[in-house]
Amino acid sequence: MTFQQFRYLVEIAKHNSISKAAEALFVTQPSISKSVRDMEAELGITILDRTNKGVVFTKEGTELLFYAKMVLEQMETISLHFDKEKKTGLMKFSISSQHYSFAIEAVANLMEYFAERKYELAVREGKSTDVIDDVSSSRSILGILSLTELNKHYFERHFTSKGLLFTPLATLKQHVFLRKEHPLAHYPTLTLQQLQDYPYLSYQQDDMFLHFAEETVNLNNLEKLVYVTDRGTMNNLLSNTNGYNLGTGCIVHHYMDSNIISIPLKENYLIQIGFVKRNDVFLPEELLKYLEFVKNALEKSMPY
Repeated sequence: MTFQQFRYLVEIAKHNSISKAAEALFVTQPSISKSVRDMEAELGITILDRTNKGVVFTKEGTELLFYAKMVLEQMETISLHFDKEKKTGLMKFSISSQHYSFAIEAVANLMEYFAERKYELAVREGKSTDVIDDVSSSRSILGILSLTELNKHYFERHFTSKGLLFTPLATLKQHVFLRKEHPLAHYPTLTLQQLQDYPYLSYQQDDMFLHFAEETVNLNNLEKLVYVTDRGTMNNLLSNTNGYNLGTGCIVHHYMDSNIISIPLKENYLIQIGFVKRNDVFLPEELLKYLEFVKNALEKSMPY
């Protein structure tokens, strides 16, 4: 096997097509097809299934793709370590996070801290499954996410199977996010029953496994449900409608609409914030500094 063969696999996965991968890499389609057949013969496995909708990685092919991405990532790290840009102080890494304003505030603080240095930083926001996939495939060196009492044990087994380590940073009582003008805004605490007539705003996808759900509430029992994909939309809907969302209760000033407040959920549901990384990865000094900023942002924004 060669690094070039691994690059072919990654490009095929990106496009779900051998012909499009060949076009992107400026090589011929037969060259990539032969490369895949050579790997299949060498390893004694089937890597791809050809369908009328394109190519699909088999179970063993998906496992090989995982290792291919890991090897290429390590090669990039080695190259970066020894090239001239690294010698002049270039900082380069990627961070993934669920939709948490305190994680973004920490990025801003990191940018300010390294204002005199060269850096190339990628910030990826998504659902818990996106964060886990990013870290396990080495697209990101660490991920910020949360566990609830309902999904904690499943996540822990999932982390083990993917060779990931979760480190807690804080445990908080779940809160309800809503606007100051909401009919329930004057209550000191709220119950799920009180909220049942109002629209629930969720980052969760309706086709996700229940085990990965980021909410305490059962989405299947809700009569009014709105899915969003980014924090901007979530903030706009929370601050301008009677919709609500469940989460940490952290109010991060300058990163959230000032019209949004959080009220404790009366049911004693807890949410654990932490970071996940690969077991075989050691965090560099820059990432440890980022985690320090995350902790500070969490402490500053926590509900009391």
